[in-house]
Amino acid sequence: MTENNKKSVIRVENLTMGWPGKILLENVSFDILQNEIVFIMGGSGCGKSTLMKTIIGLNPPMAGDILIRRESIIHSDQEKIAEIQRGLGIMYQSGALFGSLTVLENVRFPLDQFTKLPMPAKDLTSQMLLAALEMPHAANLMPGELSGGMIKRAGIARALALGATILLLDEPSAGLDPITAANLDETILRLRKNLNCTFVIVSHELKSIFRIADRCLMLDPVSKSIIADGSPEELREHSPNPRVRQFFNAQPDGEE
Repeated sequence: MTENNKKSVIRVENLTMGWPGKILLENVSFDILQNEIVFIMGGSGCGKSTLMKTIIGLNPPMAGDILIRRESIIHSDQEKIAEIQRGLGIMYQSGALFGSLTVLENVRFPLDQFTKLPMPAKDLTSQMLLAALEMPHAANLMPGELSGGMIKRAGIARALALGATILLLDEPSAGLDPITAANLDETILRLRKNLNCTFVIVSHELKSIFRIADRCLMLDPVSKSIIADGSPEELREHSPNPRVRQFFNAQPDGEE
């Protein structure tokens, strides 16, 4: 499948988001294509995490629409919205594991909540997901016994439990050492290849961005818009916006 005929799996149309007295983004539109790895980036307070919450239907926008596989997660009825949300896999920055459950029970949790599968089938699915994330040995451990990288992997395994192929990850590399972060990047690439996953990643970690990103969207709190949309290499070398080039070249202020 070429870039030109990939399907749009997320379409943001004329989106305005924020709250009374504070607009974060205004009249923004973009598509995320099937099998892409797209990073959402920008400075503090630009609305990165709010945009992710809006895409998954947790933060109602002030205007506009968001289509997930051509169905609105904003304007559909609650039953349809819940159905759309179950097709999305979410991993929050902390991993958000339940401390009182084992790793296997954490991964199994969505299956317990939303399916009527027999317990052996749910356990087998969870074990297979842990194996896919290269941590089958951790099934019976508690979250407090895991390293930071393993917590992130368990969070991704749980995000995949209901068969989601669109995954939204909030700062997956935050707090990880460089080797662990690089290994997690390789895991994301492998999941994209093996499961045909699409990833939307909120992060400003340049090493991960240059390692795995197909596209980057940079949000700007001043213009309340997207000031960059392209591959990290293109934006580093050819963006017409000096702030974008400064970011991708990791330059301090006053150096261009």
